[in-house]
Amino acid sequence: MGLFRDFTKAVTTIIPFNKGIAISKDQQSGIKVDVDSPEFPWFDMEGPVYVRSVGANSPSYNVYRGTLREFQFGVNDQVEHTFHVPHDYVMGSDLYIHVHWSHNSANTPSGLVTWGFEVSYAKGHDQAPFSTPFTFGVAQSANPVQYQHMIAEVQLSSLTPTALQLDSSLIEPDGLIMVRTYLLSNTMSPATEPFAHFVDIHYKSTNIGTKNKVPDFWT
Repeated sequence: MGLFRDFTKAVTTIIPFNKGIAISKDQQSGIKVDVDSPEFPWFDMEGPVYVRSVGANSPSYNVYRGTLREFQFGVNDQVEHTFHVPHDYVMGSDLYIHVHWSHNSANTPSGLVTWGFEVSYAKGHDQAPFSTPFTFGVAQSANPVQYQHMIAEVQLSSLTPTALQLDSSLIEPDGLIMVRTYLLSNTMSPATEPFAHFVDIHYKSTNIGTKNKVPDFWT
């Protein structure tokens, strides 16, 4: 016997079969959280901080705490990431990019740290070229506490995008988002250089994959 429940079309039909279940293949079908106010949950596209080259504009691999080392950024130091849009991405939903960062100064600094991003996107499967890159930044006040874990986040895409955002309507599974992350400015005083630990993109997840591995993903 089928199990039916209306989660605002998130799960249109669940049909038990053998030892599993079948969920509608529609784009907006999936598994939501919160029974009283169902919403698709947030997941992360992860971007570890790797330095692809050495020399000018590359962060230094310095001692952070104890004998742990992390990449410490001076102004204009940069790293690159490539994010793959997963098959559980909720079509049309917005993306948010964020930097995990901190400082190791015991001098209780104040001021602003501004992280910059240069971004280009393309659908996969021979559908589109990579877009003209654009750059933007996100500023966050430095916490005076040594080693305090900070997350500086800004909206990366929208269904009504500005010139400094991706168009959410163009984003789909197997698309690639190329990002250059750099330290745009730093007014921490006393003079302190921040460490960037990780870069992520928050995205909404259906919690299921697509029926097909290539476009059209849902037919």
